[in-house]
Amino acid sequence: MLTEREKEILKVIKENPLVSQEEIAKKLSITRSSIAVHISNIMKKGYIIGKGYLINEDPYILSIGGANVDIQGYSYSPIKPHDSNPGKVSVSYGGVAKNIIDNIARMGVRSKFITILGDDMYGEQMKNYLIDQNIDISESLFPKNQSTSTYLSVLDSNRDMSIAIASMDIFKVLTREHLERRSKSLEYAQAIVTDTNLETDTLRYITSFKDKTRIILDPVSTKKAMKIVDFIGDFHTIKPNKIEAEALSGIKISNENDLTRIGNFFLEKGVENIFISLGSDGVFYMNKSEKGCIKSEKISPKNVTGAGDALTAGIAYGIINDFSLKETAKFAAATSIITLLDRNSVSKNVSLENIYKTSEEMKLWKIWKIIWKSYNIIFKTD
Repeated sequence: MLTEREKEILKVIKENPLVSQEEIAKKLSITRSSIAVHISNIMKKGYIIGKGYLINEDPYILSIGGANVDIQGYSYSPIKPHDSNPGKVSVSYGGVAKNIIDNIARMGVRSKFITILGDDMYGEQMKNYLIDQNIDISESLFPKNQSTSTYLSVLDSNRDMSIAIASMDIFKVLTREHLERRSKSLEYAQAIVTDTNLETDTLRYITSFKDKTRIILDPVSTKKAMKIVDFIGDFHTIKPNKIEAEALSGIKISNENDLTRIGNFFLEKGVENIFISLGSDGVFYMNKSEKGCIKSEKISPKNVTGAGDALTAGIAYGIINDFSLKETAKFAAATSIITLLDRNSVSKNVSLENIYKTSEEMKLWKIWKIIWKSYNIIFKTD
């Protein structure tokens, strides 16, 4: 979201895209150095592109990463290992990066997605689904003789994940070289959201755009998070859950002070914004000027898969609209709750109107003191 001064400058540029900074400064009666700072900020927000002030009339968020078939089963009663458990099985389209951009598109934001889909029935169905959601997948990969990534999860009778298996070797084909040929899409994005389903070299290439756009990371899992441990500071914003935050920082979370220690650890590495999902204890957020925790009322989730992705989508929306960190956390938590109350990993109920409505209904605007107790990580996703 532009400031009033930035709107004034953008109006002048639209009238004359070749106008100099000195001319803008004279017209608005401010210094040239101030104009330079404002124009830099406008460029970062995606409203103008490069030299000559090419106007970007329709800024977008770019998601890069996983799209897969989600096969999910849940047991009607407590799971008995090594035995057949009566329950229900469903098939849907998922993947961390896919779910994130799916939610973002439902917020009315222009959305681009670079992923890889196999040459099979599932790949074709997901391709059509993404197009129907107005998500631009024109720069994705569709290799022949490859199977679409598959994620198999089993939930217990409380709808908490018991075990999951991921068949995602296809993502090795989504290489740095493929992204290099599409570098302009990365450079001009208002923000890039990525997950750690990609190879380390590919993730390093994405972070090479850190000075041109804001890069938001969802670590996916503790094992995959280790891919980026050496360059975590290259990400603008990160959203780990509790165990991922512990794995990346090496700090065990036992109390409120430990959360602050982890936040400071990431800030010292170079991360600007940290959001840590704490399951039923809410969302911890921190940057150099803000810190707190958003906690909702108790709910009975219908499905936990996808809630963390919805949280990241809400964070991305807050970031590109220049919400405060507290406002971003509130918005993101409301988005996640809508997903928790739906049986699908991406809820059809996600919209700006419903997110703000949920914020009020769930009393998410109140900052709670962090209360520690045993809990399950309900924001965890594939």
